Amino acid sequence: MSIPEREIRAYFDIEFIRVYQAYSNEVADSALANKRFVSPPFSFTRMTWIKPSFLWMMYRSGWAKKDAGQQRILAIDITHDGLEWALAHSCASHREPGVTEEAYKHALATNPVRVQWDPERDLHHSPLPHRTIQIGLSGEAVRRYADEWITRITDVTSIVHRIHGLVLAGNLDEARLSVPEERPYPLGMMPQKFIENERERLLQSDHCDHEAIVGRMQAVPDPASVPYLRQAIALKPQLPYLDYDTYGSFYKKCLWALQDIATPEALALIVECSRLDVPELRDEALYRLKWIAVGGRNGTQFPVTKLQP
Repeated sequence: MSIPEREIRAYFDIEFIRVYQAYSNEVADSALANKRFVSPPFSFTRMTWIKPSFLWMMYRSGWAKKDAGQQRILAIDITHDGLEWALAHSCASHREPGVTEEAYKHALATNPVRVQWDPERDLHHSPLPHRTIQIGLSGEAVRRYADEWITRITDVTSIVHRIHGLVLAGNLDEARLSVPEERPYPLGMMPQKFIENERERLLQSDHCDHEAIVGRMQAVPDPASVPYLRQAIALKPQLPYLDYDTYGSFYKKCLWALQDIATPEALALIVECSRLDVPELRDEALYRLKWIAVGGRNGTQFPVTKLQP
């Protein structure tokens, strides 16, 4: 499937979207110690560029080895509201065709955020046909970024060096698997919209995120998730990366999600699983039913008369 020329792709979850920045030891150590950027050493008067593309950050920083000012790579999780605000108060970093000079000057004067689209890069830093977004923050945007949007800062420099080592050794498949998964980012992100997208991903076999997706569906219990959990339980034997799971861990996660959804349909599926000739699934379902009978996790209550497996 072809990737649109301009599409925001990122690593994100229900609570955050991840961006990357490269800094000196001084700025990185300060940010990690304070869990935010503070001045000094961080500058609030300069434009700061955030990048959701891991590989573009690697290209820009030379795998954190380009110079002393880019020897530490920080993964910064920011709120969805923060990204939405930035994009709503942005203009292009360069005047684009069809935009008059007067209109562009007005946009520059009234928007503290710049947006730039650059060719995405592969593991060897070669340009790809599609582009990735860079977001430049200045003025009010930098203050909001440092004080309101950041939820977590993680030093990923050691991971960067490990992946670079794999590339240098020619272990490209392992290197690709080590790069954080970036996928199309839906603007207007809300928990319900996120879960709708995750339900569709749950039934796809081209990733290794099924257990995490089930956990997200449990965190946002929605009756509409029940049919997807049914299909996920059936899909499990077709996911080679879950071959390690001979104790029913994946099934347990699905059953927990069903218990927290707590509808008659969810209960019926747990009971149905308790009757199947799949030992690890059956045992986990029977265990769930015992918990449900006495109130269960999080106080889930089902009519006891319906709990016979």
